Amino acid sequence: MDFNFKKPTHLFALIGLLGSLFLFVVYPLIAVFSFTQIPSLYTPSMTPVQKLTLEISLLFFQFLFVFAGLILVPLLWYKLENRITIKEMFARLNLRKEGLNNAILWGIITVIIAFGITMTIGLVYLFVTKTNPNTLSNIPDLQQLFSIISLYLIVAIQPFCEEFFFRGFLLEKITKVGGTTIAVVTTSVLFGISHLTYTYAYTAIVAVFLGLLFALVVLKTKNLYSAIFAHTVINVTSLTLYFFGKSFGM
Repeated sequence: MDFNFKKPTHLFALIGLLGSLFLFVVYPLIAVFSFTQIPSLYTPSMTPVQKLTLEISLLFFQFLFVFAGLILVPLLWYKLENRITIKEMFARLNLRKEGLNNAILWGIITVIIAFGITMTIGLVYLFVTKTNPNTLSNIPDLQQLFSIISLYLIVAIQPFCEEFFFRGFLLEKITKVGGTTIAVVTTSVLFGISHLTYTYAYTAIVAVFLGLLFALVVLKTKNLYSAIFAHTVINVTSLTLYFFGKSFGM
């Protein structure tokens, strides 16, 4: 079904999509120029129970916004605008059990390539910008809000939602309008912008290249689980390596 501005359900789906793009793409772009740092919400006077309650609340709203913006909005679009069933939605998103072993295999290959790309970009970025390597990660800022357990939950769960939205929904929609190449590039750039961290472009640059890699592996396997697997492994491994390095004073 084609989009029709005269239909309230279509307008509702469009408003939802624009809201998601603002929250996950436009807002990070605005935030990077505001030079604001994540404030610590915890005070010395707070009891352990109060701190735990606050952290659980923050984690709940984190997942709520991610689920609503990256999962629910695409599902509403498919339901309200395309009028298709859940089974048809999953088919369009390339969320299929068929070829899962092949998808995981390509996911592993993607992880290896991704770490090579990340290391190369990191070395070039540090050489060109002369930036302190310790400032490239946003994990210290996130640690002001979340414990290690919460961080692992975020990096393990959020990749599914991000891949659902960027390499699933947006890739499929933009491909129909502008073709595969434009879809791959556009979704990768949007994915990179969504990872902008304060005044540093490093995270966004890496995310753009990883977005390209994830999109290519999805096109290769015709299975979104390949990118979901790779994205999750990369996130969890990166976080583990960060804490491992910090334990040795690196």
